[in-house]
Amino acid sequence: MKRDLLTFGATVLWAAAAVAARPVAWENLDEAHHLAGRMASSGYLRGKVVYVDCRDYGDKGGVEAMQRMEEAWQTFKMKPFVMLGSHRGEADAEKIKRIAKGLRLTYPIYRDAGIQRTKEQEEADPERIGFVYVVECTGRILYRGKDDRRAFGVVASALMAMKTPQTPKQWKHYIDFDIEVLPGRAVLLLEDYRKAFPKESREYDAVWARFQDDEEVRRVAKLERLTLQAKDYDFKDARARRLSTDKIKLAIDAFSDLKKSKNQAVAQEAKNCIAELMWTSARLEGM
Repeated sequence: MKRDLLTFGATVLWAAAAVAARPVAWENLDEAHHLAGRMASSGYLRGKVVYVDCRDYGDKGGVEAMQRMEEAWQTFKMKPFVMLGSHRGEADAEKIKRIAKGLRLTYPIYRDAGIQRTKEQEEADPERIGFVYVVECTGRILYRGKDDRRAFGVVASALMAMKTPQTPKQWKHYIDFDIEVLPGRAVLLLEDYRKAFPKESREYDAVWARFQDDEEVRRVAKLERLTLQAKDYDFKDARARRLSTDKIKLAIDAFSDLKKSKNQAVAQEAKNCIAELMWTSARLEGM
C-alpha cells in the first residue's frame, strides 16, 4: 500500500511537470525587497521545491493567507522546501512588517518577488495578485493558479518524488540537475543511485570518478550530509540540543572556507548549507 501511494504521488508530480519544461529565473530576492522572515535568494532556492504566494498581504484575506502559509511552512520547512510570500498591493512595507511581527511569521516575505515572466505573461496578468506558483527543485513550474489546497498537494507530491524516485529516469532527472548546480548533493544521490540501479548508473562512472578526485566536491558532499542530519536532531532533549549545537558550530568552522571556492557551484552550495546549519543552531539554542 505504501509503495502504491508513493507511485501515485510520483505519477502526479511527473504529470504536473509537463506544465513547463524551462527553468525559471527569479526576481527581487534582494535585501531591498525583504519584508519579514528568513532571508532568501535565488541561490538559496536552488534544488528546493518552492511555493510562491503572490497577493496583497495588507488586507484581511492577506492576513488569513499569512497564517495558513506559516502553518504550512512549519510542516514542510525541515524538507528541501521554501515558502515565499510575495507582497503585491497598496499596503506599505512597514505595515506588512508590523503584521508579520505580530503573527510571528518566520517564512521569507518579499515585496514583488517571484518568477520572471515573458512580455505576453505580463500583459495577460500584470499584477499577479492572488496567484500561487509551485516550482520543482530543478526549476520547472509545476502549478500556477489560485487553489491553495491543490498547490500544497503538488508540493507534497514533489517532495515525495525527490525523496523516493521510482525509476532510473526519475533519478536521472534530479542527478543531471545537481551535477552542475549542487555537486555535493549529486554525490549523495549518485551513491544511492549506484546501489539502487548499478547497471543504469554506469553512465555516470566518469562523473563519479571526477567528483571523487575533487577534494572540494567531496567536502561539500560531507557538508550536505551533515546539513540533512541536522534537520533530524532531537529538538526536545536539552542535552541533545547542546551536543548538536556544538557539532554544528564545529562544522561551520570546518567548512566555512568552501564559501570562497573558485568553483561557484561549490561556493553557493556551501553558503546554502552553512545558512541552514546556522538557522538550525539558532533554533536549538532558542528552545
